[in-house]
Amino acid sequence: MLCSIKWNSYYKILKGMFPSMENFIKLLDVIIWPSVVLIVIFLLRKPIRSLLPFVENVKYKDFEVKFRKELNLIKEEVKDAGIELKTEIDERTEIYKLVEISPTSAVIEAWKELEISARRKVEELAPKETKFKNALHRPIAYLEYTGALPPSTARTLRELQSLRNQATHSDEIKITKEDAIEYASLAKAIQKQIESIRELPKIKLTALTLLILEINHLIDTGKYNHITIQDAHKAIEQKRIIPYLAETTRGDSDFSLYTSEGPYSSFVEYYHEQMYQIYEGYAGNERRKWGVENLGLCLLLAWTNEIIQQGAGWYPSE
Repeated sequence: MLCSIKWNSYYKILKGMFPSMENFIKLLDVIIWPSVVLIVIFLLRKPIRSLLPFVENVKYKDFEVKFRKELNLIKEEVKDAGIELKTEIDERTEIYKLVEISPTSAVIEAWKELEISARRKVEELAPKETKFKNALHRPIAYLEYTGALPPSTARTLRELQSLRNQATHSDEIKITKEDAIEYASLAKAIQKQIESIRELPKIKLTALTLLILEINHLIDTGKYNHITIQDAHKAIEQKRIIPYLAETTRGDSDFSLYTSEGPYSSFVEYYHEQMYQIYEGYAGNERRKWGVENLGLCLLLAWTNEIIQQGAGWYPSE
């Protein structure tokens, strides 16, 4: 009897010291899997390490292929634009020396030289007072804003800048010497085009051209054929053509350039006045002179183009 009591006491003590079978299995489940993972990593450490150079090579190769592909696209655009492109770089230039040392640095330097040329051109031609903020800090953007750069050149510049940014922010990625030379040649071709600019376009011409593009876009949508010639006449009489178009075509147009906060706010009064003068002289003769019979947007497009053809009142950016 005494022995049985002692055994029961020992059993209770042992039971308290060890978990139940269910809890024991759960404990094993928690402990075993991390251990298995560590063992697998230990056993495969050498094969994994041997794969790392391959992974790095794939990353470098992908970047190299992408960089080369974008360069080729830019090269085709430059050729299509009729820009002279030299495929070789003078060995005496700093760019060539950099290519031999660090192709990535050569790409960065080629873009830097292009920007310097753009800044000098802005210093030479831009008026002392301009509504464009920080023109000298953003010379390429300013030249595009004034219309001094053809659309193809502006697009090429954006693409070259994108490649330069990729090269700058990818320290571990290598650029080949051939690609660096190609980039420098393209940058030099655009740089010469910038240096050949002799004057900035007239702001009114730029504003009118952009306005024509916006009206043409609205015509192309086919959604505003309900705007009649009479509607156009009324907007002209009230001298609120641009506000009328902005309100009527909201969501399909962007006339923000001509608002009080836009760069062409001072142009709006001039435009309305010129359109009113044409209206006074030609209203009712739209079909005979311009072939416009029904659509108000077509009339506005024709008369805006008429202002350009007349060339009345052009003045430099002020």
